[in-house]
Amino acid sequence: MYQTILWEVRDHTGVLTLNRPERLNAVDNVMRQELEDVMRQAEADPQVWTVIVTGNGRGFCSGADLKARAEAEKRGEAAAQPPMFEPRYYYAIAFSELTKPVIAAVNGVTRGAGCNMVWAADFRIASAQANFGVNFVERGLMGETSAYYLPRLVGHAVAAEICLLGEPFDAAQAKAWGLLNAVVPHEKLMDEAIALAIRLNSKAPLAVRMTKAALRRAYEYGAEQFLDMQNAMNSKLRTTADTKEAMRAFLEKRSPEFGGV
Repeated sequence: MYQTILWEVRDHTGVLTLNRPERLNAVDNVMRQELEDVMRQAEADPQVWTVIVTGNGRGFCSGADLKARAEAEKRGEAAAQPPMFEPRYYYAIAFSELTKPVIAAVNGVTRGAGCNMVWAADFRIASAQANFGVNFVERGLMGETSAYYLPRLVGHAVAAEICLLGEPFDAAQAKAWGLLNAVVPHEKLMDEAIALAIRLNSKAPLAVRMTKAALRRAYEYGAEQFLDMQNAMNSKLRTTADTKEAMRAFLEKRSPEFGGV
């Protein structure tokens, strides 16, 4: 169905694989549009409770496909401009805007726009072979959405070091800075990501989604606003079948069986 990505749903987990290994999964216009399409699918599909994103081959994502752009210019062709997109599904921010939790399973080389995607995820697990570089300033560009996410994740000082210098760093350094939840042996990366998805999927899906929304809005709201939001969310959740099942399971001293409704 897709030219540049793979998408599979199993056991309430959508697995998205960036699939241009010959270009280290660099993002071209086709991939960008396909990522937007699959994010819409993931949002709309009630069977998808969690999303894992990874890359095929040596790279997670080496950034925008500058080589393809340069080749087009060499042939005297103007770089094709992609059609307008709906911002919430734009690949650089889609993982944070998706209401369902996203796990980035970073398998290798990650640069520029690839870093943007990783920072937008809710969980970040990296292979010990992974390495990163927010290298926009080396291309004459500003730091894009990395300059938005990184101060929130690691504070201004580390964000400035990463974005203003644009120098590469490995998975161990990323973990030390607090950018990663875990660094694992390369061969265990997907097993660890799937195990985390199973843990997430054992929780009430609607409660997980509302909690993700609350975490994202915590940067914007004051305490009283947040309390109003909390009360509104819990009022909605108390009417759901899953919350009623959770209470029954608690009283009956058993594990709940959630259906996402």
